[in-house]
Amino acid sequence: MTIKLRANIFTKIIIIITLLLVPILILYSLSNRVSMNVLREEIQMLRQKDVNFLSNEINSRLESLYTMAFLLSEDINIQQLRHIHLLKNDFDRNTEKLRLLEKMRMLNVSGRWDTQYSVFAPENGNFVSTNSNAVYDMEELKRIITPSWELKKIKYGGILQDRFVRHVVQPRSSIKSIEKAGLIVETSFPTAFLVKELDAFKIGGKGDTFLYNPKYDPITNRTVDMKFVHKLLSLIKDINLSTYQSQEISVGSENFMLSVARIPSLGWFLIDYVPMEQTIAPIEQSRNLFYGSVTLLLILSLLAGFLLYRNVQKPIGVLIRNVDRLKNGDYSTRISFNPKNEFTFLFDKFNQMALEIEQLIETVYIEKIRNREAKLKQLQSQINPHFLYNCFALILSLTRLGKKQSVIDMTFHLSKYYRYTTRIDSMSATIAEEIALIENYLTIQEYHISHLSYTIEMPEEMLNLHVPRLLLQPIVENAIIHGIEQFVGDGMVSVHSIQDDTSYIIIIENNGIPMTNEQLAALQLGDSRIEISGHALDNIQQRLKLQFGEQAGIVFKHREGGGTVVTMSWPKNNKGSH
Repeated sequence: MTIKLRANIFTKIIIIITLLLVPILILYSLSNRVSMNVLREEIQMLRQKDVNFLSNEINSRLESLYTMAFLLSEDINIQQLRHIHLLKNDFDRNTEKLRLLEKMRMLNVSGRWDTQYSVFAPENGNFVSTNSNAVYDMEELKRIITPSWELKKIKYGGILQDRFVRHVVQPRSSIKSIEKAGLIVETSFPTAFLVKELDAFKIGGKGDTFLYNPKYDPITNRTVDMKFVHKLLSLIKDINLSTYQSQEISVGSENFMLSVARIPSLGWFLIDYVPMEQTIAPIEQSRNLFYGSVTLLLILSLLAGFLLYRNVQKPIGVLIRNVDRLKNGDYSTRISFNPKNEFTFLFDKFNQMALEIEQLIETVYIEKIRNREAKLKQLQSQINPHFLYNCFALILSLTRLGKKQSVIDMTFHLSKYYRYTTRIDSMSATIAEEIALIENYLTIQEYHISHLSYTIEMPEEMLNLHVPRLLLQPIVENAIIHGIEQFVGDGMVSVHSIQDDTSYIIIIENNGIPMTNEQLAALQLGDSRIEISGHALDNIQQRLKLQFGEQAGIVFKHREGGGTVVTMSWPKNNKGSH
């Protein structure tokens, strides 16, 4: 018996393991994807929030610087610089400048940035500055004058510096001709202060932030990768940063979260980028750990399944195959496989059972053979002696009549008949031998019954088939004695065969005196009390079934026009028919 894959215990367990692991993997993958999306949204929101905060912080300071500059321009004491030349002597003028300078320095101390304040009075050429190295230079002032924050290169102490500068001009209308202005307040600070802010912002973070204006070089913290910054700027140069929303951007093979915030007072953009791989690395490590655990679990499950197959499924398959062999009649089958587990005990018991069955079958088979021999000997012993007496009487009569040839022929047939019926060397014979026997018998009967005739037709392919000895003769003899002998008309006995796809069939019929319905019914039921020419029917039936199986048998019925038809059949696929 072949075990189909779908019915295999090992296969079912593998399917169950798969059905358990696959939903877990699917659910985890979906959960991980949702978690990653939520994390990205949170990073995007928090980073944008931080960038906006820094942008607002810088903008607030710039607004505060401008406010202080404006207050200086409106301050009454500062306004005195316009009239300082009216003081009587240099001492008074210097004293007044020092007082104004002290006031300006007090404003500068209140701020976080070291901002430089300078106040110019173009009308009289006087100025006051918190930068001790500053000089009054109208041409330089005209070059850098700006009402908004601008990045300028300004010379401080003979050194050019990049500084953001803004001017408050009083009155405002004189911005284009500053030599006519009453008062000019200049506020400036170096880019180094913004660099410090960017350095402080980066502490504890994983990204970098820089200030960007298309007109100038970017202002970055001190640890930034400038090559990467320029590569990033080349990607966003055509993007409208004023409406840009924080989102992921790919630079080469890496993904970054890019956040942008504009500093209104400065007119620059604060750009922040965070490498996503570093940010989500813990989650990816957790995901990889889970996948690794599931893979290990799957490997262990497959290993467990393999052990189950080797220690359970394979022994079961061996047991099933040997049970199947036992079922098909191979009683010598034994299991030599030793799984070294509980199946060893089961296999030992199976082998013991198979041995006992084999011994029992051999005992029963030998008993059946002995039974067949005994029945055959019984059948041989029951050969009608009256038939022999009649034959001797007929030979005597033919001798007296001088029919020498008839005596020779009859003696020949009688000797062949009794030689065959008395043989005990074999329990079976070919159909050809059985046909020869009934031909001898019918030839002898033709001498007794003058109105007897017979026909025998048997196909060549059936002549070599083996059947139990003395299977046909008792039925033919019964047809002669009970059907033809007392019949007043011409008697006929016919022996012929028909075949179908599954069975061999031999038909013996006569046109003599028919049996009664009660006799036919009793014969068909196999009543052992009903005899055929002195022989019990069950003797013939049992020997036929013993050799060919339960499908073999004999059927009795009336013949149309009178007489009896006996049909004997047995299956073709039975090994006893060859």
